[in-house]
Amino acid sequence: MAKAAARGRIERFGRGMLRVVLSLAALVLLSTLAIVVGALPLGFGPARPGERNVTIYVASNGFHSDIVLPTASADKDWRPLLAASPLTEPYRDAPWVAFGWGAETAYTELGTLADLSLGLILKATAFDRSVVHVQPVAAVRTGTDLRSFTISEAGYRALVGHVEASLQLDEAGEPVILPGVSHGNGDAFLRGRDRFWLLRSCNVWVGEALRKAGLPVGLWTPLVQSLMWSLGPGDALER
Repeated sequence: MAKAAARGRIERFGRGMLRVVLSLAALVLLSTLAIVVGALPLGFGPARPGERNVTIYVASNGFHSDIVLPTASADKDWRPLLAASPLTEPYRDAPWVAFGWGAETAYTELGTLADLSLGLILKATAFDRSVVHVQPVAAVRTGTDLRSFTISEAGYRALVGHVEASLQLDEAGEPVILPGVSHGNGDAFLRGRDRFWLLRSCNVWVGEALRKAGLPVGLWTPLVQSLMWSLGPGDALER
């Protein structure tokens, strides 16, 4: 009887270890797939000569990416949006504005990586409500964590449409601002329409926007590394 019980415990332990090994292998495989698929650029190429072109940037901080757009252009003026928040209004005349998308829990509660916890991760990746982060940008400088692109007028309108479609609107048709929520540098958060989950991350959202703009970008870009690799070398951002 004792031998049978011991044998049973060993078998259960073995099955448990096998599940752990298989789970780790699946995680490694999924991560590899994300990097490989995300690094394969797809798109229709940059603007052609003779078209009215718009310069945009894609910025990375190592795990998250933003789209940096002109604050005002012939196709879109973001200053009314900045003026709608008391946090961003003083910076409404900054030449650039960065847009990021993500989980409300992680985006608004995570100050640094030191604040990261298992509970925060689980809540953020389990279909959390989304938010759009708006950050006025003063200038750009040369570096490695930003890409610069020139896109067509039509491509820029498609990109703007992607950002606008991500915003939840109130009964008056205006974006919903999260009052008092900020990282403390003239930024603000707006309520998003879609849900955030593991397979549709902030970097996937950026990839979708760039693909609509006609830029060659990875098919699925859950990791910022795969997104930036697919875009090639570029510049960096100074806020």
